[in-house]
Amino acid sequence: MVRIRYAKGPVVYLYDIDNLRTRKRQLLWGDWLRIVDDIDEKWSRVSWGGGTFAIKKEDYQQERLLEMIFLDVGQGDGCILTTPLIGTRERILIIDAGIGDNMKGYLEYRFRDFKNKFRFHAAVITHPDSDHYRGFQKVFENPQISFENVYHNGLMERTGPDLLGPLEGGFLTDIRPTESSARALYADPAVRGRKWYPELIWTALESECFGDIAMLSTEHGAKEDGRSWMPGFAPSDNPELTIEVLGPVVEKAPNGQPGLRALPATMSGTAMNTAKTKNGHSVLLRLQYRGFAILFGGDLNAPAEHFLMRHYGNSGAAPTTLTETRAMIERARASFGADLMKCCHHGSSDVTEEFLEATAPAGYVVSSGDEESHVHPRPDLLGLLGKKGRGERPLILSTELQRSTREHEDQSLRRKLDRLVEKIKREDDPAREQELKDQRNEILDELFKRNVGVYGSINLRTDGHRAVIAFRREKSSQTKRWFYYELEKDTDGVFQVK
Repeated sequence: MVRIRYAKGPVVYLYDIDNLRTRKRQLLWGDWLRIVDDIDEKWSRVSWGGGTFAIKKEDYQQERLLEMIFLDVGQGDGCILTTPLIGTRERILIIDAGIGDNMKGYLEYRFRDFKNKFRFHAAVITHPDSDHYRGFQKVFENPQISFENVYHNGLMERTGPDLLGPLEGGFLTDIRPTESSARALYADPAVRGRKWYPELIWTALESECFGDIAMLSTEHGAKEDGRSWMPGFAPSDNPELTIEVLGPVVEKAPNGQPGLRALPATMSGTAMNTAKTKNGHSVLLRLQYRGFAILFGGDLNAPAEHFLMRHYGNSGAAPTTLTETRAMIERARASFGADLMKCCHHGSSDVTEEFLEATAPAGYVVSSGDEESHVHPRPDLLGLLGKKGRGERPLILSTELQRSTREHEDQSLRRKLDRLVEKIKREDDPAREQELKDQRNEILDELFKRNVGVYGSINLRTDGHRAVIAFRREKSSQTKRWFYYELEKDTDGVFQVK
């Protein structure tokens, strides 16, 4: 009887079925396996990747892991989160999708073009910056894909002089927390105009493939113990796996309405800066799986971090002494402390040391691209991360730095793929159609898996007690594919790089 099992870690090997001393494949902790039968008391026969191999029984486990892929989307963010639950309880979330087609391409590779349709638990659009949301457009347009939930930060871009809506008393109060309120705004084509963000949200609103479309914030989530959680991930749902919503922080404006405060260009400024405001109110998530915590920092900036530290640090008035500042940081650490952090704003140096001290992770993931004018990740920021991170050698992993090749795909292969897709649509012979589909899948593998799905992407696997952070070697063999780091708890119960 076929059994589904998972590779032990940090890496294990598959062996030649006819020569148990010959390694054939290297697997990362948590890789999915199909155990066919037992060879003897020490070995099992396994089906993997279209082949049949042998694996030591001591090298696989029954427990599934929490898995995150920080996809190489170029300049932008994109993360695929798969919960450790199995069967109908499995939940897959996409947190941002970059600006181009990399997310779409990788999903088509991973789920083989959604031949049988696929329903994701949630799409999280952290804020209306195109390098975070634009990649969702073609994903949302695919009729084979559906989402139970689409979450956003409540700020709806529109045409006209007030990009984020009118400003009243230093607050943006025209937030759109519900599906009906978003529809009421975007039902007018003149409001949508030709802007990308309204187009994306309207695509979701008009599609029959989506469940709820809602704002996610400190006031718009599952409220429990005075805190806000992503629906379905509150402590009462599963105390071992929670996702807390730390931002955007909704406040009461002077007119009594709920709103998001306008953020200035600098911490000493007063006038609203549109870019800083929409970035600073990113959907900010802290995932806790057993003893391991991950913070998703969105595109936070210094003014936003300054506000958040005082909000969560319960400092009231701004601290005036070093002792008061340290006390504020310690209080904020209860909310922001993490073992791994998705670094804010692609490695921008627009950060505060206070916030980094409150998070103090053992590892950082920076999502950035090659062909951009922002010089991300900034060299001074990398130095600061190393200084403020946990331990003697905190990890700083970057999708751009882990990949020396460009994120752009081979255009000749892309054109060949487009021709094959058109041929498949017209083909009536089932045998020929399958042959064309096999060719298509080979090209998808080459285009998406090898470039963005492999060489720049950063994989996290954890059982909540230890973690492995890995990326693929660009020059590798089948038996030497992964470069990895391990995080384990020290004698004080704190995760450190092993």
